Amino acid sequence: MEKTVRGKQVLKMLKFGQLTFNKGELSLENLLQGGQAFRWIYNENKNHYTTTMKVGDSDKYVVVILTQPSQTVLEFATVGNMCCLKSLGDHLADYLRLEVSVRDLHATHWIKRDSNFTSYSPQGVRMLAQEPWETMISFICSSNNNISRITKMCHTLSRKYGEKIGKFDSMDYHSFPTSNDIKEKATETELRELGFGYRAKYIIQTAEKLAIDKAQGGFLGDTEYLLYLNAHMTYEQMREHLMSYSGVGPKVADCICLMGLRMDDVVPIDVHIKRIAMRDYKFQAKKSDIKQLAEKYRDLPITRKKINLELDLIRLMFLGKWGSFAGWAQGMLFSKEVGKTSGATTSGEIKKRKLGDITETSDVFEVKKEFKTEECIVESTMIEEGTQISIKVESR
Repeated sequence: MEKTVRGKQVLKMLKFGQLTFNKGELSLENLLQGGQAFRWIYNENKNHYTTTMKVGDSDKYVVVILTQPSQTVLEFATVGNMCCLKSLGDHLADYLRLEVSVRDLHATHWIKRDSNFTSYSPQGVRMLAQEPWETMISFICSSNNNISRITKMCHTLSRKYGEKIGKFDSMDYHSFPTSNDIKEKATETELRELGFGYRAKYIIQTAEKLAIDKAQGGFLGDTEYLLYLNAHMTYEQMREHLMSYSGVGPKVADCICLMGLRMDDVVPIDVHIKRIAMRDYKFQAKKSDIKQLAEKYRDLPITRKKINLELDLIRLMFLGKWGSFAGWAQGMLFSKEVGKTSGATTSGEIKKRKLGDITETSDVFEVKKEFKTEECIVESTMIEEGTQISIKVESR
């Protein structure tokens, strides 16, 4: 069966899979553009999100589509059905960390440890398991910056230096550039002209160093190299190594550890979390604690140079209060403090939105995977560039 749109035969069949879970475990609108990931694009008219990502162990990027028709269902597909649904479903369950119940953490751990958590709930905010290399560059861009500008920078890097993967929603989608891509294609001058400011130097130097480091270690991929290091280092050693890269201080290193390397107990301390520590927890650093911590880092020269001991004591305070998933608790507080999301849209604008409100239940946590096929009119790679085609999803 074929349909014609403006003279073009473009009917494709998108195969959709489903993940189901309990209310409050996941909210795409509160999560995907809330300050962890920066390349999800939101279609306001059709209420779906798209990005490019590697699925499973593949080094090839595909265009992934996510939509959440209800508070308990996530639907997913790839443009052109470029990978099997089971592989994509497994990858997304892993990317979204659905093996962890954030509602259970809130109810049985954080509230019992910290009475402040009785006044708010997770609202579907959780930690993502992202590519460590992309996380590194994204958070180098975060220095003295806001989510909207970080988003713009990450999309610019992909558009200028990544590989074109496909077209959807009348937009071109690209891979995130590797360290070699940036090393070979980008210059500090060009990045400054593109609006990166002083971060341009950091990005170029970091890409050059990581390209050399991974080659000397016998690795081809940036993420492969960083994951190998992480498997053979303690947190303090990994943070020390990450801070050897230009533009990576303690906060950026901790963001990489938490969101890119799954160190769930790591609490990145930015201006928002510092404010929470001072305002809600009356934090005050003791001279004896500062002295003891300085001694602990005696054999870590980069840490000694870059660390703010007072902020690191805040990290340790929250780790003591919140336990092995302290980083997730921090993510929840960060989301509540900021109170909004900000991200790219198919209109070409970066827009801010208030967090959605979720009424949670006490159901037993369970993730289910189902698969179905829905008919979609999408842009074919054979269509002339610039042809406008609407997306229509019809359940069969």
